[in-house]
Amino acid sequence: MKTNIKRSLFVGLAALSFVAVAGASSNASAAKKSYKIDFNQASSSATATSRNYVPTGTNALYTKAGVLKSARQVASTATLQSLASSKKGNDYLRGYRVAKLSNGSYYMKVVTFDKAYRGWIYVGKTDPRSNYQSVAGGLKYTDTTTDVTSTLTDAQKKATYQLNNAGTSFEAQTFKEPAYTQYKIGRNTTDTTNYKNDTFTVTKAVKRNREGDTWYYVNDAKNPSVNGYVLSTSLREATGSSSSSSTPTTPTVSVGTSQTTIDSTFNIEGYSQATGGKQVAHAQWTIPLWNGNVNWNNAVNKFNRDRTVMGNKNDVIPTNTLKTALKNNGFNQVYMKITPTILPRLAGGWLDNVDSLTGVYMKFNLDTDSIPSNAHYGDTLRLGYTVDDSALYTKAGGSTKNENSSANADGYIGMTIYRQWVKTILDMYVVNPYL
Repeated sequence: MKTNIKRSLFVGLAALSFVAVAGASSNASAAKKSYKIDFNQASSSATATSRNYVPTGTNALYTKAGVLKSARQVASTATLQSLASSKKGNDYLRGYRVAKLSNGSYYMKVVTFDKAYRGWIYVGKTDPRSNYQSVAGGLKYTDTTTDVTSTLTDAQKKATYQLNNAGTSFEAQTFKEPAYTQYKIGRNTTDTTNYKNDTFTVTKAVKRNREGDTWYYVNDAKNPSVNGYVLSTSLREATGSSSSSSTPTTPTVSVGTSQTTIDSTFNIEGYSQATGGKQVAHAQWTIPLWNGNVNWNNAVNKFNRDRTVMGNKNDVIPTNTLKTALKNNGFNQVYMKITPTILPRLAGGWLDNVDSLTGVYMKFNLDTDSIPSNAHYGDTLRLGYTVDDSALYTKAGGSTKNENSSANADGYIGMTIYRQWVKTILDMYVVNPYL
């Protein structure tokens, strides 16, 4: 997709059809032997937490066992290597089915914690069901957390705490397990507004191995339903507590010169029939001398000068601060031009703004789950977007009264897409990595 933004949407769709046909032909011509599937069995829920993995990067992910006829690649070894080195818990893999082929090879069906990738991967010649933590081939077992309860002092264990900012933010919620450390085990309490005056005791401390932050398990004697894990920085010592521990207090303004920036490349998330879940493509919608996409460039340029996300590189940016900055600088909804511009230009230059009224746009909505929970000041952040496939948009130019009256709050006029097949093609177009 990166190399074809300069084409019109319809040229892009034609290219997609060509790629699809070529891919099918390639698969059909691949010489693969016929193997029998000896068994294909779901794993017991009792072993769930022992089936967390990182890829080794030596084997790719397929829609079925890779040696079977008609198996299609879901993720390459290069993609899996990037997941293996990721600092995000969303990129862990959970295994949930095991199959054996007549050639003696075992395969496991896995899914990333964020469901972006799902498929089968080779795991060696030994049945992994005998020990899910001892697998070979494309997977390696991993612990997602480390128990650090021993680091709690006696004073911290005896103290009582309150939430810094009770409410619906990430930091204010309690979790059944620290966020993104177990598959499909998420929030315990999504809104703690009614518990802002409750006091908590800390009974356990856990560090997330990828993100490196510490989470406390808190008990609320008054409302036990709130009990769960919270970020250690989300707590402050309660008024009147007898402890003099160094537990984090209400965050102060970070002082420093490290400017947080937005990666010019972002992730586009769409549905993939092959994976049965999200398909992620990495997009760079800034093509020098051709299509500057003024909305995206303006948002990036504004954010990269925003002093509210400048601070000490050792400090974590409060989630509310980061979300506010993203919203204020125009990242929540971004209208991306999908047609070529009339004149060449430098991306982000003055001509972009002059020519912002021409062309056809698609609406991209920020996936708030893609916002990192532990971003530090000075980090370069990559955002994720879903595509609004309900309509195509043009910019309201103010030439007629009727045109202005039909414009939405963002100043765009929507042309509703009624046909499902058009929506499907558009979804394929924006997430297809070959266009």
